Amino acid sequence: MQIIKILKSYILPHSIDFFGQLTQQSEETKNLIAELRKFYIESTSADSSFLFDCILKAKNLRIENLKQLNKVFITPVDKEGISRAYEHLHWIVLSIEHLIIEMDEFKIFMLKDYDAILTLLYNEMSTLTQAFSLLDKKDYDQILIKITKVIHFDNVLIKEYTQLLVKLFENQDMKFVLKHKEILSQIKEISKRIHICANHLEDIIFKIN
Repeated sequence: MQIIKILKSYILPHSIDFFGQLTQQSEETKNLIAELRKFYIESTSADSSFLFDCILKAKNLRIENLKQLNKVFITPVDKEGISRAYEHLHWIVLSIEHLIIEMDEFKIFMLKDYDAILTLLYNEMSTLTQAFSLLDKKDYDQILIKITKVIHFDNVLIKEYTQLLVKLFENQDMKFVLKHKEILSQIKEISKRIHICANHLEDIIFKIN
């Protein structure tokens, strides 16, 4: 009987809400982008340490969720699909971390001209989070609509990115141009990672539907 009980604990993990945990991971990433925008657009502080605290929180949450995933045999979709979703969400967080590291090194703590592109980034991540939240409801058609919207936000962001580059290249200060070109490239990379994560969520839908 003890052996059966142990096996059940691995095979029938009723208490684990895998899709709920993915949504929570996406929510943490969305909140990080919200704080990122708020800091560089609204704040007058030069201390970005709390952003790294948010990053660490997201990283630790991923580690704990992957530990739980590793302990079970049966999941709503194959374990590789779920772990890959965590990997893509993790890459979004890492790309944000890379941006903040560069900003700190450049001693740039205000990006008022970048409000539109950072808002688009937040809207893109917020829509992806909404898509993850619909997994438990099995509302696959709405998830696909949300994914299409994520891709739309990425396309609009690229247009904004290009317009900012055009404006940037009018500046005669080469150091300023190079620093801000790198910042814009990092923001573009974050958007790309969100887009890739949305594509992977689409793959999950096609596997379970």
